[in-house]
Amino acid sequence: MRRSRYFSRARHHADAETLSKLARRMSESGSRIEDRIWERRLVELINDRLARGFDEVIDAALDDLATNHAGAYDDLADLAESCAESGSLEIEGKRHEGLLIALPVLAWSRYKLPSGPLPSAVVDNAAVQISAHLAARGARCAVADTLYSIDQLPESLGEVRDVAESLFDAATRGQSLKVDQKSLREPILMLADSRYLLAAIIVPEGTPVYHWQESGVDPDSKSAAEQAFAEQLTGVLAPVMTGCRYRVLAPNAFHAALRFGDRELRGFSLDAAVSYLKLTYELLPTSLQATIAAYENKRDRPATELRIGISRADDDDAVVEGVVWPLLGDDEEQATEEVEAAIKRMGIHKIVTHAHRFPLEYCDDCGAPMFPNPSGHSVHTEPMEDEGDRPTSPLH
Repeated sequence: MRRSRYFSRARHHADAETLSKLARRMSESGSRIEDRIWERRLVELINDRLARGFDEVIDAALDDLATNHAGAYDDLADLAESCAESGSLEIEGKRHEGLLIALPVLAWSRYKLPSGPLPSAVVDNAAVQISAHLAARGARCAVADTLYSIDQLPESLGEVRDVAESLFDAATRGQSLKVDQKSLREPILMLADSRYLLAAIIVPEGTPVYHWQESGVDPDSKSAAEQAFAEQLTGVLAPVMTGCRYRVLAPNAFHAALRFGDRELRGFSLDAAVSYLKLTYELLPTSLQATIAAYENKRDRPATELRIGISRADDDDAVVEGVVWPLLGDDEEQATEEVEAAIKRMGIHKIVTHAHRFPLEYCDDCGAPMFPNPSGHSVHTEPMEDEGDRPTSPLH
């Protein structure tokens, strides 16, 4: 349960201003010694505010730094994310450290992508694979019994901290985390999307978290360990991912794993869309055209994402499938060139790129994103109904 909160507006503003000042001083530091001093003060204040449920204070400080202090913004954001996804706890009288990790899975299917509760055998086996391939010797591990869609993951720093603490508690007791499924949002139906397992690793304070950090172990063994883990988890998830094509990505701390998953999903989704149209409707890439456009919030410039509408080559109005390509800090012009190159590699050579930007629109009924058509309009995808086997559930 989230902590109750009470604070005055004056205190809220003062705390945010203090965080901003400390972050600016840290970004101006010229030595590692000075860095550690500012970092220690920031971590203490961030942890205190997260523990008391005042994560809005941190958000306010980040908003203040976002425009004019990019370096300080990055420093504060990194520390805030780290504090939210990690923690210190006492087990049997000894200090321990816990880390919330995410295990990303990219998947696409003609049917509804799985999410929600996982069989206990899958959860237990996933925990075994974490202990065998990732965690340091003697670490405690716990896995949440849920396959999360991106829409169901904790969003705010406070929510991340709450999930982390719940998993730390489960790991301490040697159990998996039972998630209240009623508390999760219904995922938006997408052709291709990311799914996540959440887990925790707890180790004695100051000791390695991962086995490739241990003394006497080659640090370069990390790649082999992650590959072995991905292969094993692919098999573990097979009963859950029936009817899907999926790829397990390297696990990481919560926020880093989400960013990596978002980046990898872009090309994966584009490939999935073209493969889906070929397998379901026998539409070859040469019979398709792609439309690229930038989408933005009216309050948020520059553009937030590129969206790609895929249509029949002879139809400039209907969009049969769409792909969202988040910019994630990328340069818009370079990203557009990257998307165009990726589309051509798929075998689609008719490409329309709109110069004007579209508002960030979603369907009022199902919440799915709208996509650009060659005529210059933002429309809902329209699965074809006159040929091939149609999916049993909507795909957007």
